[in-house]
Amino acid sequence: MITTEDIKNLTIPILGSAPAFSDLVARIANIFVTIAGILAFFYLVYAGILYITSGNNPDQAKKAQAGLVNVIIGIIIITLSYVIVRTVGNIITTVIK
Repeated sequence: MITTEDIKNLTIPILGSAPAFSDLVARIANIFVTIAGILAFFYLVYAGILYITSGNNPDQAKKAQAGLVNVIIGIIIITLSYVIVRTVGNIITTVIK
């Protein structure tokens, strides 16, 4: 059975010294949020260029507007997921200590 001491003594060679469980979760969350943020930024630029170049084509303009709305919703979801993971990680750390 895994105890709190096992978690506290967890070492991962890539990360260096033994990080706390909340630090490990925070690092993984930071990596995922960074990747998702970069992808959202590029999709935002793509949808913006699509909207600018739509000209008199209403179908392309609707597609671009839908893309912009999707990016904004995605950024909100990314932000909320990051906040939830950090909050749960802090709660777990508080309970373990």
